[in-house]
Amino acid sequence: MTADQTPTSRLTVDFEGLGIPVGSYALPTRGAVEHLGEDTAARFAEHFAGRLPLAALTATETAFLREHFLDQFTERRDRALEYFGRNVPLRYRDAKPDERAAAWARGVAADPHGTKSKLLLGSTGTGKTHWAYGALRALADAGAWVPWKAVTEADLYSRLRPRPGHDPEAEFLTMAGCPLLFLDDLGAAKFSEWTEEVTYRLVNYRYDHCLPGIFTSNVLPQDFAATFGDRITSRLVEMCDQVALKGADRRREARA
Repeated sequence: MTADQTPTSRLTVDFEGLGIPVGSYALPTRGAVEHLGEDTAARFAEHFAGRLPLAALTATETAFLREHFLDQFTERRDRALEYFGRNVPLRYRDAKPDERAAAWARGVAADPHGTKSKLLLGSTGTGKTHWAYGALRALADAGAWVPWKAVTEADLYSRLRPRPGHDPEAEFLTMAGCPLLFLDDLGAAKFSEWTEEVTYRLVNYRYDHCLPGIFTSNVLPQDFAATFGDRITSRLVEMCDQVALKGADRRREARA
């Protein structure tokens, strides 16, 4: 693997010094930097290996790197925002992230496989779904091109039930393996031996592959093991940071 192919997440990049958001960017190719001087490619390689500080680069080289990475950030953000606009339900198109959601989104943008999923807990109407879509918007704003999928637990089971002309295993792998999954209303559907198997396989797949996601549930933390079983609960607890949302049912208040 050459320096041009090495993911920047494995390299030393002074994001703050370059004035760019933290993320994983493609490095400039040797051909793209030839006009900057004979030694620039070698100096960039030394810089990304952590052996040459940003301050040791010339002003022209630093400006080139800033523009190179910002161009990628802008392209990814525009693409991600367009994807969000096409896939967010109408009711949540104006969802705004709070600081916790924004911080999580920045973490996913910088290190998707190293950032824990979110488990949003709270009673009905406390804003869990709104929080999740706000986080997905923040992810787009952070310049992370992550094709996400959103589905309620009940709809997930409906999609995976065997029926003529449908391949439920292919559908399962599409959901389980997507780069980011938002699974809403975990525990709301009637649980059975089959649904427990589906949920376990889904959670375990994402656990094994370190895939980030958002889960929401009305189930109290102390009732998780009794509701989902020890295997699912153990994985969710390890792979997720919990966010407790409290308050009255916003839907009822809106109708009052």
